[in-house]
Amino acid sequence: MVRPRRSGAIIAIWLATLIAGTACAREPDAYGPLRQRTTQPVPGTLGFVLEPVGDFRPSFDPDAAYETLVERAPGEVTITLATVHDTDFGTTWGPAWVLFARDVCFASSKGDVVSPARSGNDPCGDGNLWVQVIDAGDGRSLGSFTAYDGTTTWVPDREGDPAQVSGTTRFH
Repeated sequence: MVRPRRSGAIIAIWLATLIAGTACAREPDAYGPLRQRTTQPVPGTLGFVLEPVGDFRPSFDPDAAYETLVERAPGEVTITLATVHDTDFGTTWGPAWVLFARDVCFASSKGDVVSPARSGNDPCGDGNLWVQVIDAGDGRSLGSFTAYDGTTTWVPDREGDPAQVSGTTRFH
């Protein structure tokens, strides 16, 4: 008695599964290098923390918002894809494009107790950060806040290439 050969059918099923799996695979993540890699406090804030967004895929391209901020900000601008968490009040913004503009001027008004410029720091120094948070899904503004980096070297801890270095004002 001759047994039917099943190896041909098994190979055909295996190849069909492989081809279907390859066809359904996601495109490479164009924003992968911009993703926040670790949970990281934003310096000079009262409890704002950047958190990774996992496998979230943004549907809003941040190019226009980035270019607008670069034109308006006197210092360098950096960007990361992250969730912003306010650990004091439990508020969460994101997943979002988080843009950091350096060397912004903080006004000081006479009698203004909470003005950043009245803290003894330079009101127009490179340590001053303006943080803008933009929804990575639809592009609407989620909020903004100020931060202060006395070292002037802090950058978001992104996934990698292109590495974020002080002085870089363009992302790829």
